[in-house]
Amino acid sequence: MTGQQDGGRFGPYRVLGVLGRGGMGQVLRAHDDDHQRDVALKVLHPQWAQDEGYRDRFRREARIAARLTEPHVIPIHRYGEIDGQLFLDMRLVDGEDLDSLLRRTGPLDPARAVDLVGQVARALDAAHAGGLVHRDVKPSNVLLVGRADGWDLATSAAGEDFAYLADFGVARGADDGPGPALTAVGTAVGSTEYMAPERFGPTPPDARADVYSLACLLFELLTGRRPFAPGDPARVMAAHLHEPPPAPSSLRPGLPAALDEVVLRGLAKHPDRRWQRAGDLAEAARAALTGSGVPVPPRDDAPTAIGPLPADGGRSTTRQVPTAAPTPSAPTLVGATPAGRSRRRLGWLPWVLAAAATVAALVLAGLFVTADRRADAAADDVSGVAERLLAVSLPEEVDPADCTAGPADGGTLGRLDCPAGDPDEDGALASTHTLYAGDGATTALAAHVEAEGLRLLDSEYECGNGEDPEGWLQLRDDDRVVGRLACSVDAEGDAQLRWTWDDTGTLAVAEVRGGGDDGLRELVSWWDDAADRR
Repeated sequence: MTGQQDGGRFGPYRVLGVLGRGGMGQVLRAHDDDHQRDVALKVLHPQWAQDEGYRDRFRREARIAARLTEPHVIPIHRYGEIDGQLFLDMRLVDGEDLDSLLRRTGPLDPARAVDLVGQVARALDAAHAGGLVHRDVKPSNVLLVGRADGWDLATSAAGEDFAYLADFGVARGADDGPGPALTAVGTAVGSTEYMAPERFGPTPPDARADVYSLACLLFELLTGRRPFAPGDPARVMAAHLHEPPPAPSSLRPGLPAALDEVVLRGLAKHPDRRWQRAGDLAEAARAALTGSGVPVPPRDDAPTAIGPLPADGGRSTTRQVPTAAPTPSAPTLVGATPAGRSRRRLGWLPWVLAAAATVAALVLAGLFVTADRRADAAADDVSGVAERLLAVSLPEEVDPADCTAGPADGGTLGRLDCPAGDPDEDGALASTHTLYAGDGATTALAAHVEAEGLRLLDSEYECGNGEDPEGWLQLRDDDRVVGRLACSVDAEGDAQLRWTWDDTGTLAVAEVRGGGDDGLRELVSWWDDAADRR
């Protein structure tokens, strides 16, 4: 790329701005000179183009995504490789996401909620037909196109919305092996508040995991609340595994009982007991409302399908998607929020088995309190919650088979000690990963920052540089704080890097013995390449 700032070039694209960065690459707003349009451009670091296996999977999955002829899926215009870098060219759309709308308005009119879920269900069924599982269905990934008349979307009624399902950045084929998702930039775990119970185990999820997330979305649109109250990730995961969700009408009286049944079936713990297709859930919700005397706008009966491959192999696939005229508001990036490096599959977790009893007991005692009649059945699954949280916290280059489980104490729920790699080869640095209850990880990092008197940094790249080479900063995904990072040198001259991720409740510490300021720079370079999940 000849430039990363405004006016730089990337093949036929003129860079208009950087929308996000992560360990896998960056997301740009760019102008496509060939087609005279602004686009969302995901550009991966050159290292991924050098991995032949990843290149092949990137092209295979991008080809599937580009063939989706469903109007509610964000179009992929082009994909491929320019100057040794893989890229995706996606539609840039003006509008507002459902999460933002819900925060402003509270729950939606039931007919509007059901109509919107129907549009999202169409997008999901199209993706599932192509062998893709979205894995991150949630309100912030559903974008409503701005009204043609410029009015606030809060004033819209049922039938007046057009919704896109955005950010297939963590989408994966159902039979994919380990490694980053094709559209990922950084790492994404998914959102625990909307994750199906089977997502916390070693088996790759299928389309029914998206159905569960869609039911969570419908629950929130109807009630203004998530099925399980937000809290520390371990507690939320345990709730998805074992706690029955409340009926929507218990939180919003007046909702039809038939609609309760639809939502609760979508939230069934076992995939076989759910609606088997997203469209099944949407149609049942529509029928529940109409059968209760609540009119719902007619559904769009246009066919949902996987289209034929274009003559150029999908590299310039462009679809006409019906949209309302854009409003004058600032553009919102769709399908291009940095999603991060893909989660790693958990089939390689034999290392946790030796510590399973200890972790299960700690999590059970500290977080998961149930009636005695459910405790025995829950214990085995609870250990999987801790396993998942610790597993997703590991940097890319850390081999979990080399890590050992350490004892927990106080507010900690478990720990992994991972040794350094071979000093004669490039590899992982020595690191420790600790799972905390509640906001314990953030509190522990804050205590370290205060004890060391660390200054606030503008960037992690200030670590090891300048007159004051130590400090801390918030890790942000656009405007949202997702974690924190601190760098310091202890009294023995050991360089140490600490970081937390809010969605996992983990605190990690990596160090270079006797590294000093040079060690801090080495740590930051390693972290940016292997552990940054933004």
